[in-house]
Amino acid sequence: MTKVRLKSLTISAFRGSPDPFTLTFETDRQLTIIYGENGSGKTTICDALEFLAKGKVGSLDDRGMGGGLEKFYPFAGKSAADLAIRLETSSGACEGRLNGKNAVVTPPDVVPRISILRQRDIARLVEAKPAERYEAIRRFIDISEFEQSEKVLSDLVKSLKAEENGAQTAENQSLDSLQGFFEAAGKPAGLNPVSWAKARLADASADKSAEAAALGQLRAAYARLESMSEQVRNQQQAVDDVERELAGAVKAFEDAAALVGSEAQDILDLMEAGGRYVHAHPDLTECPLCSSAEKVQGLAERITEQLQRSAALRSARSNRQHFEAAREKAQHALQQQEVAAADAAAALRQMAAGFKWPDGLAAPDSTVPAAVADLASWLKHTSHLVASWQATEDAWREEVKFVKALRSAVEQYESNLHRRMTLQELRPRAEKALDVCMQQRRSFTDGILTDIATRVGEIYEKVHPGEGLEKIALPLDPNKRASIELEAKFSGLDVPPQAYFSQSHLDTLGLCVFLALATRDKPGETVLILDDVLGSVDEPHVERVVSMIYEVSATFRHTIVTTHYRPWREKFRWGFLKPDQVCQFVELRQWNLGAGMTLTGSTPEIARLRTLLTDPNPDIQAISGKAGVILEALLDFLTLKYACAVPRRAGGSYTLGELLPTVNGKLLAALKVEALDPTGSAPAAATELKPIIDQISSIAQTRNVMGAHFNTLSFELYPQDGINFAKLVEQLADALICPDHGWPSKDKSGSYWNNGGDTRRLHPLKKPT
Repeated sequence: MTKVRLKSLTISAFRGSPDPFTLTFETDRQLTIIYGENGSGKTTICDALEFLAKGKVGSLDDRGMGGGLEKFYPFAGKSAADLAIRLETSSGACEGRLNGKNAVVTPPDVVPRISILRQRDIARLVEAKPAERYEAIRRFIDISEFEQSEKVLSDLVKSLKAEENGAQTAENQSLDSLQGFFEAAGKPAGLNPVSWAKARLADASADKSAEAAALGQLRAAYARLESMSEQVRNQQQAVDDVERELAGAVKAFEDAAALVGSEAQDILDLMEAGGRYVHAHPDLTECPLCSSAEKVQGLAERITEQLQRSAALRSARSNRQHFEAAREKAQHALQQQEVAAADAAAALRQMAAGFKWPDGLAAPDSTVPAAVADLASWLKHTSHLVASWQATEDAWREEVKFVKALRSAVEQYESNLHRRMTLQELRPRAEKALDVCMQQRRSFTDGILTDIATRVGEIYEKVHPGEGLEKIALPLDPNKRASIELEAKFSGLDVPPQAYFSQSHLDTLGLCVFLALATRDKPGETVLILDDVLGSVDEPHVERVVSMIYEVSATFRHTIVTTHYRPWREKFRWGFLKPDQVCQFVELRQWNLGAGMTLTGSTPEIARLRTLLTDPNPDIQAISGKAGVILEALLDFLTLKYACAVPRRAGGSYTLGELLPTVNGKLLAALKVEALDPTGSAPAAATELKPIIDQISSIAQTRNVMGAHFNTLSFELYPQDGINFAKLVEQLADALICPDHGWPSKDKSGSYWNNGGDTRRLHPLKKPT
């Protein structure tokens, strides 16, 4: 997939840029180096990209300005509405503005990911506390599934421990209950509470529940028979009472009838029947008995009058009829009671015959009589037995309750014991599973940390080779869950580097840790920003740090490096510090309030010479001088590479007269440069250096005469001599130096010197003997 390239960044009214400032990126360059003195605006460029990607300006953090830092985002005197940052890429453009306290970037999907390291942040990861160091690395360690499983298992272990403690407590409580029963039983010898309780429950004779139920039914049947017998007796008394009342009513009726006459009853009946008939037929025309029409008038009134005179007789008859009906009812009820009593007697008789009377429990000495009339005397004769039956039943029921309580206690004890033993078996398994999960997490995490530490060590070794700092480690603290130590080998010992390393070593270590982490975090999608990271690196290590940055930056979508380190600028201009990959070098002028941030050129010396040569009115002195300086650099390179015999002198600076003659003999004859097309589309072009150097040697004095000193001899020389000298130097420089990849100073093949892009190959590898 084609990488999205940066095209331009425009900054307006933001931080150190009062007016619109545009940095144009060369789209075929993946590395951009921004050089500028302190205060030229390098950090503003970094801040602008961070504002787009993260909505903040990290350079303002921890400056003692408190909160509300967004008010410092606009340039002094500018408003938030003036602030605008626009980034154009090969996939589109986005613009960031400040809305209130928040950065708003539209469209957000064009904004690149960035990873930024500032000089003041370098040592933080090295000097951070172990827990803070873990948080910095946490995003590279995806252990969410481990953590989820570990939490579930940890919660399970805690739960099992709590349940086990609860089960142990419940077991002890149920054992205490059994102990109470055991002590109440007199602590039988040779038994403990559990064995005694189990033996007690195993004794079938101890279960009196069936006997108690049967005896209860027997008592209930006896009580029912007593009740039935009592009801028969009471009903018989009721029959007797009704018969006495009836006898009195009969005598009263007979006395009333005697006063009226012997036929009074019949006459009364006739009169009552006639009265009912007459009242039912008020329009009679004749007597219903004799069919006579005489005296039919007023017949109803005369019948009523006659009945009123017979009222006493009527009342006596009604009273007699009432008691006759009552006697019939009472006799019927008595018959029913006697049948019920007989049934109750039969039931009791059958139950008593089927009951297994235990020893010590008195039974009736005769069977229940069949005749109801004999029940009362039988019940009276056996009534004393009921109390002993009640006592025995109560004792048996207490025994049943005791056995039930004992069984419940035993079952509860065994249940608690089983649960406790089950939990005791489960808990170690859960703990082992948790330990396995934790070990796997640690192993997984240690693997990632080892990879990171190895990468840190590899990068660090490029800067500090062979200094006894062989190993960097990021071990997890075994006693803490999210804590990472930082260790390094020093004098054969694992030590915290903060204790023994110099500040320069710590800073380069911090840079290496940052780069090792950044290369794990989607580098192909990330813009790496290194803001002035060479501030405290000591001089002997700067070139190694620069080379290391060149190498690591190749893995990122784009890398921006800002620096105020002037030797880097000069060595880059001379081609001494060219990266393996083609890069863009940008130089900022010194900032001022009027112009704000501005760009200037950073032209290589050979390009400056070409510019001088193209001038239609060439300055021969300037051309000769510039060509002489470049020639000294070229000869210095060759004499160092092949250990040519130059006079030893303090400071190591030599003149052309000292350098040029030492490139001679077999070495001069063997010197050859192959120029290769990095695309591979053209064959290598070989250039023999001897003809060029010979010609230069023949006119080398031109430089001294025309370009180094005031000399009247220069009045006699032709200007073309100086130009020819410069063009030969240009030709030699073009042969040796690639404008993109610099000098052939690396020994990768074992047979020639080449540069990082392998666009120049200098032969031979060693000086011929």
